[in-house]
Amino acid sequence: MADQPTGLPIQESLVSKSQTLARELQISWGRLVTLALQDFIRRYRKRPDLVAEINAAYADDLDEDETRLLQTMRTSHRNLVDGEW
Repeated sequence: MADQPTGLPIQESLVSKSQTLARELQISWGRLVTLALQDFIRRYRKRPDLVAEINAAYADDLDEDETRLLQTMRTSHRNLVDGEW
């Protein structure tokens, strides 16, 4: 297995960081990528509904406390930037 990505659209900085980590762990870059992908797939399979749960949590309307907090934050921000522009 090669230690250089070929034809994969991966950010250059991510490749560089992962190659540095692979050297620190004294494993090949390909082995590090393989381990990372295996771990990602394992975690994803355990929680396939995670994205749906996150979306559901943010889909709810704000409750009374959240609405009050949001209004307070808006007022505070407005006071901070008043006259700045």
